[in-house]
Amino acid sequence: MDLPSGEVVADRYRIQEPIGFGGAGDVYEVRDTRLGTTLALKLLYEDQLATNVLRQRFLTEARIMAELQHPHILPVYDLGEHAGRVFFVMEHCPLGNVREHFREEGSVQLAVKVAVQVLGALEHAHANGCIHRDVKPANVLRFENDLFKLADFGVARYDAAGVARHTRTGDYLGTLGYMSPEQRADPRRVEPPSDLYAAGAMLYALLSGTGRPPPDLYALDIDEHRLPGVPAEVRAAVERSTRARAEDRFPDAAAMRMALEHALVTCW
Repeated sequence: MDLPSGEVVADRYRIQEPIGFGGAGDVYEVRDTRLGTTLALKLLYEDQLATNVLRQRFLTEARIMAELQHPHILPVYDLGEHAGRVFFVMEHCPLGNVREHFREEGSVQLAVKVAVQVLGALEHAHANGCIHRDVKPANVLRFENDLFKLADFGVARYDAAGVARHTRTGDYLGTLGYMSPEQRADPRRVEPPSDLYAAGAMLYALLSGTGRPPPDLYALDIDEHRLPGVPAEVRAAVERSTRARAEDRFPDAAAMRMALEHALVTCW
């Protein structure tokens, strides 16, 4: 975090305080001096300026998030440069991410609600040629009234005109435990079922209270002993979404979302 409080970025965004950091840049809370609103600004790390692939991936992340307008995807409002460093401006989330939230006040029902909303975001992303490749609790932000938004599209694959892919041979994209077997084998060739695996692994992590799923989740027998107190219909959704073979999972994000929505109606 190298920008001091009070510095103004691009003659508009005044740095308030650091929020966190990602794989490509620092994130700050900023004040929009024109509109008087509080936002979040992500600034590419200075030592990555000379790395063109990372710079292009950073720009692609901003453009993906700006284009995928959906109630459960974090919106991007602006893109620019400050002292030669690329930045983009997003909605500010004062409540933090789901991983932090569930340490203190998580529940089975709320975990399912998180998954339903993330699957709605994935349904929209997949329909528009985008595969997230890094769905996990830390990349889901919490807002008031049980509203959750998927963020951090930094390693997403986007099949759209004018947006190049930036995965290179040897790149290890994603987070172990949330990665499907096929994504570990070759992240360049993943399809929507890989995001469904990650969504199921995320749900398992929230339900189990372990903080993260095991790397071989697809090999476990997900029964009542492993997820005590979790309704059978929810356990079945976790088991189906994290099967080793992509063709054995749900056919799409909508099908998985509807299965969990049905559980919310019938189990509580």
